[in-house]
Amino acid sequence: MKRAAIGLMVLAFALMASGCAEQTATGDSQTSRLEIPQTYEVAIAEEYDKLGDSGYQLLDDGKTEEALVAFKKQAELIPAGKWGAYNVACAYGRTGQVDDGLAWLTKAVENGWSTPDHLESDGDLESLRADARFAPLVEQAKENKRIRYAAFANGLPEYDKAPQQFASVEELDIWVEEQSSILSRNRAIWQDWQYTAARMDMTAKKLAALRELSKDDTEFDYGLERLRGIGRLQSIYNTWGPLAKGVVKEADTYLATSPGPEGASEAHYRIGIASLCEIGAMSHEDAGWATAERVARTHFSQVQTGTKYEGSAQAWQIHCDLIAAKDDRESVAPTIRTFTGKFRTDEPAMGIAGAFFQEEVVASLWPIPVDAVDIDGKDVSLAQYKGKVVLVDFWATWCGPCRAELPHVLAAYDKYKKQGFEILSISLDYADRTSQDEYRTWIEEKGMDKWRHVYDEKAWDGPLVDAYLVRGIPNPVMIGRDGSLAGMGEACRGENLEKTIEEALAKKPA
Repeated sequence: MKRAAIGLMVLAFALMASGCAEQTATGDSQTSRLEIPQTYEVAIAEEYDKLGDSGYQLLDDGKTEEALVAFKKQAELIPAGKWGAYNVACAYGRTGQVDDGLAWLTKAVENGWSTPDHLESDGDLESLRADARFAPLVEQAKENKRIRYAAFANGLPEYDKAPQQFASVEELDIWVEEQSSILSRNRAIWQDWQYTAARMDMTAKKLAALRELSKDDTEFDYGLERLRGIGRLQSIYNTWGPLAKGVVKEADTYLATSPGPEGASEAHYRIGIASLCEIGAMSHEDAGWATAERVARTHFSQVQTGTKYEGSAQAWQIHCDLIAAKDDRESVAPTIRTFTGKFRTDEPAMGIAGAFFQEEVVASLWPIPVDAVDIDGKDVSLAQYKGKVVLVDFWATWCGPCRAELPHVLAAYDKYKKQGFEILSISLDYADRTSQDEYRTWIEEKGMDKWRHVYDEKAWDGPLVDAYLVRGIPNPVMIGRDGSLAGMGEACRGENLEKTIEEALAKKPA
């Protein structure tokens, strides 16, 4: 299956331009050795990516032999690259050529493939999974992951002196920005562990340089910056594995310096996150969840009142409360109302709330107005939809899951419009990628011009995105005839959409 698109958020850290493989940073044991992957020139990286994209286009067009040629060229261009051999295996797998597919998948695993979940879920490998030779490859991929990720538990590497000297912070910032392009173009070639290793090493190098530049700055806290640096390497939506132990190690080292209330609170806060994210922040069915939750709560409770992360720590604890409540999430509603009343303007706290319990927060804040201007320059408000059921749909033209929902949305609009159902689309498109005219053309071609659209070109920074705590799209919100909150999220997606509409239409307007 074609590799997933690179994530939206990439920290401004990248490799130095030496291009040497397996560089080593100092550490306290052999296990702290961080293997830094080789980097590739722009032209080679672009050709590698192009071969992968063209191969899948050919495969989708039924041109299997041509696709195999492209994928094999990709594997030859960068033999150590993540995708070449794997893509060949997928092509053979899709066409049921099991022996050839397994042979190339073996090459991918021998090259260091370390994402076993991908092997077990990729539809292109379905024909290979029934073969007895497949399971050992999954186990080897798991072993690759265990070995390669182990070094992350040791925290960031330490550089006694900055590997490169800079005359100013501004010069360092420019260098980091330039190097980030190296990281970005190589991410499509590297294994996931290689990308993380590169970011860890670059974080350490940047902070070593910043330490030297900040010798006279009493506000610069090297230990805290190391903790922040490693703590930002992974998203809270991902499973951190050994990296979580690295975060804890950095935090413990920092706490040993007896920092003030703000620093100590942040350290405990980051240990709490790491404790949950080590196995996955949503993995409450995992055998280790009870222990992880207990440790996390212990540290979140040590975040002092009035410090920066007070609200965020409470948001994480509410997340745990909701998981513990299971089907009785309403029992946590009073706590959420108190939380939102106190921390509504606390952006980090609302970020956690939006990520894990957006629906409950929106319900506690309801009604939430819509005050906007549509693409025709006309004012938009919910008052204009009084007596109707309206789907406020946060989406974007670039969003694959949003496009996948479109057939359901179009069908529902045609089916229920005469009964009083309306849609208001709120676009999170980017101004530098999609102009107003391009947006209008897109929705006309897809038949979405039947209803009103708001596109303020502010993407994730729009006021409605903030008001509704939108942290991911599609993000549908159903409003009833009486202005009540009739449904959100999964209740308004796929096959659930029509059921929620019918329930809302059945209620009389206020």
